[in-house]
Amino acid sequence: MTYPDSAISQLGFEAIFNASPNAYLLLSPELVLTKANNAYLRTTGRLREGLIGRDVFEVFPGLADLSGVEQLRASFKRVLEERCPDTLTLLHYPIVATSTGKVEDRYWSATNIPILNARGDVAMILHHTTDVTELQRFRQQLNAEATRDPLVSGRDDLHRYVFGHAQDVQQANESLLAERTHLRRLFEQAPGFVCVLRGPEHVFELANAAYRQIVGRQDLLGKPVREALPDLEGQGFYELLDRVYTTGEPFVGQAVRIHLPEACQHTEVYVDFVYQPITDPEGRITGIFVQGNDVTKAHQLAREIQHQASHDALTGLVNRSEFESRVNHWLEEASLTGTEYALLYFDLDQFKVVNDTCGHAAGDELLRYLSAQLSEWTPPGSILARLGGDEFGLLLRVASAGYAQHIAEELRELAAGLEFRWGKLRFGVQVSIGLVAFGQGYTLKEILSTADSACLLAKEKGRNRVHVYSPDDDELSSRLREMSWIGRLREALNEERLILHAQRIAPIRADSDQQRWEVLVRLQEVDGSLVPPMAFIPAAERYNLMPLIDRYVVEKVFRYAENLPVAERDRMTLSINLSGATLGDNEFLAFVQEKLTQYAISPERICFEITETMAVANLKQTAQLLHALRKLGFRFALDDFGSGMSSLGYLKNLPVDFLKIDGAFVKDIVDDRVDRAMVEAIARVASVMGIQTVAEYVENDRILALLDSLGVDFAQGFGVHRPGPLGSTAHEDAGLSG
Repeated sequence: MTYPDSAISQLGFEAIFNASPNAYLLLSPELVLTKANNAYLRTTGRLREGLIGRDVFEVFPGLADLSGVEQLRASFKRVLEERCPDTLTLLHYPIVATSTGKVEDRYWSATNIPILNARGDVAMILHHTTDVTELQRFRQQLNAEATRDPLVSGRDDLHRYVFGHAQDVQQANESLLAERTHLRRLFEQAPGFVCVLRGPEHVFELANAAYRQIVGRQDLLGKPVREALPDLEGQGFYELLDRVYTTGEPFVGQAVRIHLPEACQHTEVYVDFVYQPITDPEGRITGIFVQGNDVTKAHQLAREIQHQASHDALTGLVNRSEFESRVNHWLEEASLTGTEYALLYFDLDQFKVVNDTCGHAAGDELLRYLSAQLSEWTPPGSILARLGGDEFGLLLRVASAGYAQHIAEELRELAAGLEFRWGKLRFGVQVSIGLVAFGQGYTLKEILSTADSACLLAKEKGRNRVHVYSPDDDELSSRLREMSWIGRLREALNEERLILHAQRIAPIRADSDQQRWEVLVRLQEVDGSLVPPMAFIPAAERYNLMPLIDRYVVEKVFRYAENLPVAERDRMTLSINLSGATLGDNEFLAFVQEKLTQYAISPERICFEITETMAVANLKQTAQLLHALRKLGFRFALDDFGSGMSSLGYLKNLPVDFLKIDGAFVKDIVDDRVDRAMVEAIARVASVMGIQTVAEYVENDRILALLDSLGVDFAQGFGVHRPGPLGSTAHEDAGLSG
């Protein structure tokens, strides 16, 4: 006979609970007794009011045998942790009889069943117990009789078999329970998430703690996946499960993004997972085993590393490496589609002023400020990058003729309208922009170098302007030729292909065994041909390579002088030209001191030449360097003297040994009275100051004779000696008198 749910409902839980012939207790998760049915009260001989609201182990404390307490506690713990029923087949647990107050030795069989709430947490524990004391005593009695009387053993084989079999079953059950508990613990504590889904509806049969945590739900068991996890709708997971169940082919997903409800700890996670079909002995698919790992942190870290590798740490813009990669990608696209692009290469006009005035922190903040403003303005589809220092690049898809130039002017105006504040100071923001349009047939190197040169020309023409490159741009072509020297010069320095030549500086009046030579530098190409200095020195000066060249020459000359025979070394003076960049190099003095220690030379046999223009440009710093080198024993010549039209007064502050009169005054001295008067005046003033003079551009005997009459001490020029390799037999004069 069956009863409708409404009839059962009318009976009420209390009536059913109390009417059961089985002994039941209801306990809270804290193991406090909340209900006990009549069967339980009869079995234990207790009154309801003596149980309710009390701890179970307070009501039934451990007496002679504490192992029973430990077993029961362990069973309750398993139920709370695993949320699954737990059975104790035989539990030795003595209790006190309420009628006599004596301890009764009792044996029990107990099952503890979790009652879960809507969240899947254990709300109550239903404790069902059966008193098996008489059965256990009967078994003990049989064992005792069998020991005393073998005949009893023979008569009661059947009894022994029955109880022995029961004992075997009990032990087997205990072994299975232990194994099940161990496996469930492993399943529950697995570091990855695991669940088992049954049937075509994918009903949750098992789900470990990691799975429940990642989906943010506890009440999964017994529910189809679409009901238990409705937020997965539209993310493709239901369809994947259906496909695996239908086809029997497993699915492996890597770093798959999952959107979860806001109630979860994380609303977006990335997981690696496997959907593996489960089959029965006949090979039929009965479910799906799900296993995976939360790789959100690893995925985020990988994205952060990738972002750091491709973006500038200070501004957050694309960095140079990534920018060049994007340009290459667009070049490949251009070769297929013929699309036109443009590169705007720009930098700040007064960035050094901010750095020098307020420090690098202010400079960094200016770069961040400008980058943020430009990022908001940047046209859609373009790429803005910081290429280094205060240099930026903007990559554009050219929509129409004149579009790129319009964007460049808009960028310039935007920057010019900004104001950067640092404390009480205010700075304007201006940029110089080089613009290059490109498409199929260009290379990355050509595009970047052309755009960089266009930017430099914009600066040279007054800053805060745009210079647009065109194929017939002679100025830019000249600049590009200069830039091509950078790589060639560096290679020549590394391969020691800068060759030293020398030109004699001859005394005009007195015969002497002393020899003076000015060291000159030539670049030897790979094929052996020589390139004169005026072909590469301007590029070296513009791109700050002169300090490297000067150091190269100094070391080569020191090494050459050390290897000369002593007699020749003591009568030879070698003059080395120093650039303006080297005069401003704070570490050049230390370099010379190091080389002076390394090579055994006499400093007084080395004369450093500097031009008048460079000396006057930074007189204080030049004077400090020259005085420091003078203390070491070196000598000095002031080259191209007279070209700067400066006052002679500054000579008092410089330890100069020689004045080299600018050849512009010397070459026409025979016919030009003004030039002759200028040379004579310089020679007289120098003589009064104890400084010897050298006339440059001496090309014939008539000039030489006139210089002698004007009191000039030395002559240098093609009429005296044509330059040749340093150390060669070409160190002979040109046959002029004197």
